[in-house]
Amino acid sequence: MVWRDENGAVAVLGVALVGVLLMIGVAVLDISAVVSARTRSQTAADAAALAAAPATFTLASSPQQAATRMAEANGARLIWCKCRIDRRPKVRTVTVETAVVARLWLWEEVTVFAQSRAEFIPYPGSG
Repeated sequence: MVWRDENGAVAVLGVALVGVLLMIGVAVLDISAVVSARTRSQTAADAAALAAAPATFTLASSPQQAATRMAEANGARLIWCKCRIDRRPKVRTVTVETAVVARLWLWEEVTVFAQSRAEFIPYPGSG
């Protein structure tokens, strides 16, 4: 019977296993960064739409300014705002889109977008 010298075989398998576990860990970190960016972008879009909707009726500030301020306060960038100014006391809907950049380990960065809509019903006699 011939015995082969297998010294170090377990060490090679151990190094390979550590490498695979590291890659899985980095992939999990990247996925969590994208999910976090998606959540932040959606939160910013919701807040921006809610801020822009009443600004379409009042004279305090423009809807775009209100949406931009709220998006930036939530760590996002306002991409566009469909916020038509209308001083008549009728129901109006605004739509906004925001973006958040997620910095990743495996890739440089990914931009995550979110849209939101808000409806505003002016109270009679306000404005």
